Amino acid sequence: MRAGYLDSLRGIAVIWMVIFHTCYDLHMFRLIDWSFSSGFWYAFPRVIAFTFLFCVGIALNFTHRPKVNFKELKKRTFKLGGAALVISLGTYFIFPQSWIYFGTLHCILLGSILGALVVNHRKIAGILLVSILVLQYGLNYDIKWVSTIIQKNSLDFIPIYPWFWAILLGILVQPFLSKTKTLTNFNSPFVLTFLGKHSLKIYLIHQPILYGAIWALSSIV
Repeated sequence: MRAGYLDSLRGIAVIWMVIFHTCYDLHMFRLIDWSFSSGFWYAFPRVIAFTFLFCVGIALNFTHRPKVNFKELKKRTFKLGGAALVISLGTYFIFPQSWIYFGTLHCILLGSILGALVVNHRKIAGILLVSILVLQYGLNYDIKWVSTIIQKNSLDFIPIYPWFWAILLGILVQPFLSKTKTLTNFNSPFVLTFLGKHSLKIYLIHQPILYGAIWALSSIV
């Protein structure tokens, strides 16, 4: 089952992702002089990551309710696992000092598995959501291994804690979204539907294409 509003939201996140990576690559090749360590360009990729993870939580309701679809979970785990491995190996050889060992895709992989286990236990999901928000953003408490790993430079680091809260939010919000007539009757524009359906493929191929094109542009300039 596909929801038009979910494809549109995921498609918008894909567009944001391409825009951000285009600007970031231009910055890497010194074609623009913008700061990505603070302000808008620091917050923007985190908004994108949240949107993707929130969509994961919504989608889990369609796949694993009223019971966990282990066949689909296994298929998705191998698919995302292979893609995450490609990202890690590719960045390790190209950017060894800042390779991606646990980025957005890795978080989606682990979060999908954990989310499938709680999607039919909404009270547990709610308790986990509130606990993470209070611990991380209320008490500024950080799990020790996260504090250790985060010191290592990476092009994309999205740890499961605290980011699992975004998936949990999607899990809990989806039933209310499905009761909204405006959303249930929403027809996603073709472009957003296409991007939403093929978000993983676009995620994997867009950066090599952008990086190569901007490298060629920088050589000419």
